[in-house]
Amino acid sequence: MNDQIELIAGNKIDQTKWDHCIEVSTNGLIYNTYNYLNAICPIWAGYVVNDYEAVIALPYKRKLNIPYWYTPPFIQQLGFIGTINEQTQQNILIQLIKKHPYGSLLFNHQNTEITRFIHAEPKPNFLLHLNQPYPEIYKGYSNELQQHIRKAARTNLVYYKDTPIKKTIDLYKQFHRHQLKQVTEFEFGNFFNYCEQAASFSQQCFTRSILNEEKEIMSTALLLRDNKRIYNIMNTTTPAGRATAANHYLFDQIIQEFSEEQVWLDFEGSSIPGVQYFYQQFGTIKETYFVYHYNHLPFPLNLLK
Repeated sequence: MNDQIELIAGNKIDQTKWDHCIEVSTNGLIYNTYNYLNAICPIWAGYVVNDYEAVIALPYKRKLNIPYWYTPPFIQQLGFIGTINEQTQQNILIQLIKKHPYGSLLFNHQNTEITRFIHAEPKPNFLLHLNQPYPEIYKGYSNELQQHIRKAARTNLVYYKDTPIKKTIDLYKQFHRHQLKQVTEFEFGNFFNYCEQAASFSQQCFTRSILNEEKEIMSTALLLRDNKRIYNIMNTTTPAGRATAANHYLFDQIIQEFSEEQVWLDFEGSSIPGVQYFYQQFGTIKETYFVYHYNHLPFPLNLLK
């Protein structure tokens, strides 16, 4: 019996059924929840299999009146979630490419078969399970990291839990703006609004920072949380903070705070070798997610980017 497949506009989706699929699926991450998608993506749709047995979220935009699927900022993994066979995945992929002949798609770490079929580009992510006591996790740190933490501890740095969300976002924009040329102020505003609401109503967003003796921020992180992971969405270290290993100390303190909880610390990954090396020092495991870009537009539209 063939699966029933339906493409539904975001504002027509049954939120309760959608979020239930995300919550009970091991690859259903926070980026796929209904409220997060609504906050981050002005327009999105979702393919639904049968009665929300499986879903895939598809943000889209228009350029020159041509609709296309795109990868929004502050979202790392989307893709197929729930109970779905490979043939149904392929059928949906054929449909969505036919609907929008140009696009970029995000797939999650469990979508290995379909991404192999389409030759999607693998991307690295790094995870650390926090279910052990802190001393056990600490044993997995590299010797170099342990030295950095001891150095930081001697400089009277303070672990601080009340940095305003806006301050953390502003610092991120200040020190990373050259990497964020594609992210608009409107998109930053949408993300800030989501974080404010998530912090107020569900404690799913919070900040952690390292301050010096003058109470200046040396390093700060904005984190999201669900029942599976704590997500490192934004992380910024000042020049003074780098000199004191403040970021090493920050993540060590985060790990210590949440140790023995049944969640993963999701460092969010990076293709930059130095950043990867930093994450690996904590004893992380590597997880692979995927990005797929295609252009089936006719000439000369296929020259557009």
